[in-house]
Amino acid sequence: MKMKKQSCKKTIIAMALMSCYAASGEAMAQNLTLEQRMEALEAQLRVTQQKLQAYEEKEKAQQHTVVASTASPLTVTTQTAHAAAAPTTEPELSPTTLKKISQYVQDDTGFKYSGYFRSGWATTTNGGPKSWAVGSLGRFGNEYDGWYNLSLKKRAWRDGDKSIWANVQFEGDLGLTQSNESFEKGMSGGGMGKLSKLYVEGNGLLPFAPEASVWVGKHTLPQYEIQQLDWKSNRTLSGAGVGIENMKLPVGAVSMAITRNDIDNYSTVCAAGASSCSDTTQVNVNIAEARYKNLPITGDMTLELGAKYAFANQTDEQKKAQANSEYYQVKSSWLGQAILRNPVQKGSNELTLQVADNSLASQFMNISSANPDFDYNSAYYGIHSGGIGWRLVNQGEFYLGEKIIMAHALVYGRGHDLYSTYTGAHTDFETTRAVIRPSWIWSRNMQTALELGYFTQKNHVDNVTRDESGYKVTLAQVYKVDTSILNSRPEIRFYSTYLKALENEIDTQTFNDGKDYQISVGVQAEVVF
Repeated sequence: MKMKKQSCKKTIIAMALMSCYAASGEAMAQNLTLEQRMEALEAQLRVTQQKLQAYEEKEKAQQHTVVASTASPLTVTTQTAHAAAAPTTEPELSPTTLKKISQYVQDDTGFKYSGYFRSGWATTTNGGPKSWAVGSLGRFGNEYDGWYNLSLKKRAWRDGDKSIWANVQFEGDLGLTQSNESFEKGMSGGGMGKLSKLYVEGNGLLPFAPEASVWVGKHTLPQYEIQQLDWKSNRTLSGAGVGIENMKLPVGAVSMAITRNDIDNYSTVCAAGASSCSDTTQVNVNIAEARYKNLPITGDMTLELGAKYAFANQTDEQKKAQANSEYYQVKSSWLGQAILRNPVQKGSNELTLQVADNSLASQFMNISSANPDFDYNSAYYGIHSGGIGWRLVNQGEFYLGEKIIMAHALVYGRGHDLYSTYTGAHTDFETTRAVIRPSWIWSRNMQTALELGYFTQKNHVDNVTRDESGYKVTLAQVYKVDTSILNSRPEIRFYSTYLKALENEIDTQTFNDGKDYQISVGVQAEVVF
């Protein structure tokens, strides 16, 4: 029966094709135009489609008859009613199914990409806008440059659960002030473009830890961002390295890496006198790092412990020059940290304690870009005397009600006998920073946000205390894709900001025309894709 139906269907298709061929031959014989030939072929195709549809309907009717002959009268009646009411269109795929299909296509092709950028326009009541103390007062309405990164990932090999991936990431910064900005201008021209990642990643390669991933190349362990202050509580810059991530233990998981982070060590004579001097020597520096995470505390609360050690591998000539005080002494530096993560209602909270010495601790007192780096923009200078610094960082977001959500970033830190790029060697410091952003939720896609920031810092050196403090108020109307402040992008923000420097004895910041305040308006877009 089935073979007969298939034979009949093939016969119909063959007859339709012969009809099309005959129509085409007849059209050619009559010397028709191309448009007339196409119309004839389309007419024959419509006839063919009608015949096929009629055959399929007849075949379905025969199937229903067979089912009905073996069922009770009540069943036959029900099936007939359902058949009459059933739509002829194909069922739509659910969003979950479509997402699985999309993920399968990505996995099957072995190519993935992701990225981030922010961009926008702003002006002030008095000239072009200036950012100030972003790392202390917050970034909402206080950042006017454009930043991007683009990550590309391609699978190079796969065998069952084992795979090797090639990874590349580009990133850069633009001042967004001129139409002809280019990366070739460098930082002074407002642009910086670089290849920030270039590494090979292997999954399932370790017999003793098949769940872990290993990587080799220009890469580091994950960075932890204090989002509202635009700096990282933990990051390691890298020329290249090797690492292993998420190696499971009976309790928690371990990640380890060693990376290269060479620095330009400045001449002491150069830094002390000349206004333009490039007398440097490149010193090989390596950084070893380990993290032990997902340690259960209570409920959903987890603990992560981490340690980092940066050490120099210097030539005999470099050691001799430093012993003669011709160059600054490059000293090893360590950092230890503990991170307590705690989900709160629909939000989250993260508490970080960090302790460090020498150059890693010195970065704690930076008014902006307080990343715990061994160097400062790839440079190493200043006298580091083995001083200690520590800081406590709390960030997160939580809902105060159905219509109010608030994000926050709070920092308190102190240090003794450290080097400051502003106040020099043997500096003691104390800093307090607070940024909160309560937002009224009009809908899932619209919020009105108020970001308030305040900071104060004291640098004490040579029996002199230098004070720096200020505050910021930003009012913004925000178009969003979800209600979370920290975890939902894209965002489009229309804002107005009042930025005020109360004291500026550390970085001597002033705005246009020597004013100690700035009023700006603008719009900014931030996208993660």
